[in-house]
Amino acid sequence: MDYRLAFDPSLDLAADELAAAWNASEFAEEATASLQPAFAASFPIGEMTLLLLSAAASIPAAVIATFITDYLKRKFPDKKPPAIEVTTIYSLDGELLFIIRKSIERQES
Repeated sequence: MDYRLAFDPSLDLAADELAAAWNASEFAEEATASLQPAFAASFPIGEMTLLLLSAAASIPAAVIATFITDYLKRKFPDKKPPAIEVTTIYSLDGELLFIIRKSIERQES
């Protein structure tokens, strides 16, 4: 099962660094991350950072959110990392997409 992830460009995340971090984490047992810029044509998401997770079983959005939150804490050790939200949608061709962006609601409080 493949999962396509699109990251908000304001998070300032590099796809190759994200893929390497996922594949070095405990979550790598559940799925392997790779760079997949080609799927951008199937969903108009502009300049978002794109990844593909290939898994044998389903991966809940909460697992992806946990990984990204932990990754942001390591990436920005000297400041509070942005709060994120993970939204699950389907592209026009029926593919499952996870959109990872800054959480507006949690940032304001």
